[in-house]
Amino acid sequence: MQKTIRKAESELLKSDPVMAELIEQHGPCTLFSKNSLVHKPHFHVLVWAIINQQLSVASASSIENRLSKLVQSETFELESIGRLEDQQLAACGLSRQKIRYLRTLCDSIESGLINLEQLSGLENEAVADALMSLPGIGPWTVDMFLMLSLGRLDVLPLGDLALRKSIEHHYDLPENSVTQDYHAVADRWRPYRTISSWYLWAAV
Repeated sequence: MQKTIRKAESELLKSDPVMAELIEQHGPCTLFSKNSLVHKPHFHVLVWAIINQQLSVASASSIENRLSKLVQSETFELESIGRLEDQQLAACGLSRQKIRYLRTLCDSIESGLINLEQLSGLENEAVADALMSLPGIGPWTVDMFLMLSLGRLDVLPLGDLALRKSIEHHYDLPENSVTQDYHAVADRWRPYRTISSWYLWAAV
């Protein structure tokens, strides 16, 4: 994977002067480094993504830390999360809505409705169809899963506000531009839009 990322950085340096400047500023991409989410189980990444929905990094991290202490592990697993009571999850800072999302995720895996291990063999669209059949999992969560769990290199998570703001700032786009404008900028990054997104996040 590291060799592929170095190749991506080399291609981006040639194809986009703005991205080249960001690469020079922030150094090698660490999205798939040793301690990154890509090395965690798929279930853990989905729990992480649900927690992080519409929250600041600091707020989400606080909830993650409380939940990790509760299950006595830095890895969220189906068995440990599934046996927690709603009150315990709420005490960690999870909303009633997100508790329902986690319950449905656990139930869907236990019933066989969702097989997370099979998702790695599917195209992005098929992964999205499978996951978005569950409540609380929308395009942003799917994009995070594709990028951070499946390691897909050409994902553009435009549902992420910080990414859109960074694109607007670095590419002189008007605030809240139409989707096509963001895609027009991002087309020059193919097939490494995941890596470009990391650099734009790093620049925020």
